[in-house]
Amino acid sequence: MIKQNRNSRSNNDSGEIWLERLKLFDFYPKLDEDVPQQKTTFGGVATLLCLLFSFYLLASEFYYYAYPLREHSLKVDVTRGNKLTINIDIIFPSLVCTDIVIDAVDGIDGRPIKDASYQVIKQRLNKDGTPIAEGLAMPGSKGIFSKFQCQPCELPSGVVPRLRLNGQFHQKCCTSCDELRQYYRGNRISQHIADSQPQCLIEKPVADDEGCRIYGELNVQKMKGDFHILAGTAVDQKHDGHTHHIHHITMENINRLAHFNITHHIHKFSFGNDVHGLVNPLEGNHIRVNGLGQQIYYIQVVPTLYQSNGYQLETNQYSYNYEFRPVNSFQIARIPGIYFKYDMSPLMIEVNQSSKPFVELVTSICAIGGGMYVAFGLVYNIVFKLLIKLKLLQKQ
Repeated sequence: MIKQNRNSRSNNDSGEIWLERLKLFDFYPKLDEDVPQQKTTFGGVATLLCLLFSFYLLASEFYYYAYPLREHSLKVDVTRGNKLTINIDIIFPSLVCTDIVIDAVDGIDGRPIKDASYQVIKQRLNKDGTPIAEGLAMPGSKGIFSKFQCQPCELPSGVVPRLRLNGQFHQKCCTSCDELRQYYRGNRISQHIADSQPQCLIEKPVADDEGCRIYGELNVQKMKGDFHILAGTAVDQKHDGHTHHIHHITMENINRLAHFNITHHIHKFSFGNDVHGLVNPLEGNHIRVNGLGQQIYYIQVVPTLYQSNGYQLETNQYSYNYEFRPVNSFQIARIPGIYFKYDMSPLMIEVNQSSKPFVELVTSICAIGGGMYVAFGLVYNIVFKLLIKLKLLQKQ
């Protein structure tokens, strides 16, 4: 019995020793309630400053976590020659859709890009800017087609359809303007050609107070070029093995030329994909013109690569300037209209955007809380002791 009591006492003593040693690792020492705590005005000011700085740093951490910074760098563009998409949405409040011709031209050899504008749509607007319903019948025609009536999908002469069914060309029915335009897109034909078809026949305007909206996408090569919206008739001339793209003014064009007003408002004009925060300077641009004129936009396009957490997105930025040239209706040396002449930069901007991981955010918050408390505590103790010594010296 005596031995058992001695063993139990020795075990208790060793356990108490380990508990006492464990107290040495206590990061949070406690004071007795009997110890008086002294609070000073200087300590209150230091605490307030500490809280203000801590809140500022915490708000900065949350902001950079939600909106990460973007790092920009330059490198040589090796993607030249790929496809480039031009997104446009332009309103002409004083221009009739039937007077507009849209063409895209290679800027190096001047050859027309045949299938560049097949996704561009012309939409009639009334004088108030409201779209006019498509598929209106011309005077003397049979009127609007019934949705139960099969109207064949007719392509321009000389164009072979690409859509096949069971090994043969499929001549399906297009009972609406949207179906016909979809059929044209499948065959890479400019959609504005469908305006002359019965399904989306554009009625000749009774008055000259109509407007026109041009919107859609142009698919071109990623190289120098231009596209234009001009009066007249587009013609391709071959000379010495080269093809030149020109515009002719016929007698019918001359009769309508007096009403060709290029006043326009650009709602959308961008190259490639849209990116949040990317500014397209031509968007919102409004030009008002009195009489005939030719507006030329010179655009410098800079390829841009966005990288965010392993995800890549290719797009483009651009800058521009413009020139206006008046046109004489009696001696037409210039054809009235708008030119968009663009050139590609040989350099690419690489934008690297990486957001902070959530674990790193929590670590930063803990570091700010503890670090500010310790740092201001040290500054407070040093300054407080210096002030006490200065008071003692003044008393002596």
